[in-house]
Amino acid sequence: MKRLVYCLFLLVTIAHPVWSRDLSPAEQDGLRTQIERFSSALNAQDFGTVSKTVPPKVFEFIASEAGITVEQLRGALTAQMQMALAAVKITEFTMDTQAINLKQTPDGTPYALVPTKTVMEAGGQTIEAKSHTLALMDGAEWYLLRISDQQQVTILRKVYPSFSEVTFPDDSMQQVK
Repeated sequence: MKRLVYCLFLLVTIAHPVWSRDLSPAEQDGLRTQIERFSSALNAQDFGTVSKTVPPKVFEFIASEAGITVEQLRGALTAQMQMALAAVKITEFTMDTQAINLKQTPDGTPYALVPTKTVMEAGGQTIEAKSHTLALMDGAEWYLLRISDQQQVTILRKVYPSFSEVTFPDDSMQQVK
């Protein structure tokens, strides 16, 4: 009988996801600071700072796959962002810090989904994109990643396997009249 009770307890423990935990005040401050840093850098078109909000492990993975250094990758990304935004004017960019959805992966890794809105003008049209930005902790640091790009989600799941079963919300894009 003891063995049966022990086995049932073990089964419940293994099958049940890790209990959620609240973020500490330091973690909350770190998250807010990273979001503010990213928003300010994007609005100022400071792509060097923008690229530093991406998890280093993601950069290391991409650089390794491409056979280049992380510094070369950052430089290429910065140049690519400058070229992309030369043809597009961002007229509004907001990350809704009041509507952050705190979650955790099945292994207990905390993360946040930050509702993100971008309004841009291109080719005489105004487009509004609504998405979520993933904020994830690696060690004691928060990093941000676009999850509306399936290629980035695939890389995220390779680098951080704890996200392999996480389903992310859909994004939307519509023309503004």
